[in-house]
Amino acid sequence: MRNPARMLRALLPCGLLIAGMAPAAAEEAFFGQERAGFELNLGAGPFFSPAYPGSGSMRGQPFPHINGGYGEWLDFDVLDGVRIAALQAHGLSLGPILRLRDGRDAADARRDLTGLRSFSETVEGGVFLAYEAGPLYADVSLTQDLAQSHGGAAMEARLLLSVPVGRVAFTAGPELRVVTRQYAQSFYGVTEAEAARTPYAAHRAGGGLERVGGLAAMQWRLSARWDLQGYVEYARLLGSSADSPLVRSPGGSPDQIQAGLFLSYRLF
Repeated sequence: MRNPARMLRALLPCGLLIAGMAPAAAEEAFFGQERAGFELNLGAGPFFSPAYPGSGSMRGQPFPHINGGYGEWLDFDVLDGVRIAALQAHGLSLGPILRLRDGRDAADARRDLTGLRSFSETVEGGVFLAYEAGPLYADVSLTQDLAQSHGGAAMEARLLLSVPVGRVAFTAGPELRVVTRQYAQSFYGVTEAEAARTPYAAHRAGGGLERVGGLAAMQWRLSARWDLQGYVEYARLLGSSADSPLVRSPGGSPDQIQAGLFLSYRLF
């Protein structure tokens, strides 16, 4: 489960560095418009997610929403990471990416997680490749845990279609995630030692296709500086991740839903 305070502390140094590059005036990118300068949006709202990966219980909490960018080469979002489009040509962009990844804290679900290893949120780093053509956007990213929290790597891909209707933009499309064995074992595995002190049987999770699903989002321009942004994301766990005793137990579920609704103000 995402912890707003921990995530905000992790983002703050990066956010201050980016804010230091802001020019005196900038225009916000909206409905496919090109961003002319620096943009920083600050907001907050309710955020809902599984108590832990594989959980059947949802938890809600207030969540800080920070996003923006600089021109066409920098994008940042508290939910999607920091991307630098170092190379751009014919709708393609390629560059480095940093993103936050949730950890797992037994305190978030003591009934289900007591006796299992806890590990902190981490920063993943890697590369991304994106393609944009009109309302269509596709990207794939490959990231590795830099802090050795879960210790694994993940490849994520999505294909999105955006359609503006008046002052509202709608975006939707499919997503998938492929993970390494270490990633899967950290989130879904149960060691022999953990099995001895919990109700779960030992389970060695393997790498591969972890989940498939889809995203639906909207952005409503309320005024020149105020936006209302919301999204719902659904994913179905697959393979050895879905076979985990955490997922198959009464407290677990292969169906994972995440949603948020944020009121955002364009500061720059």
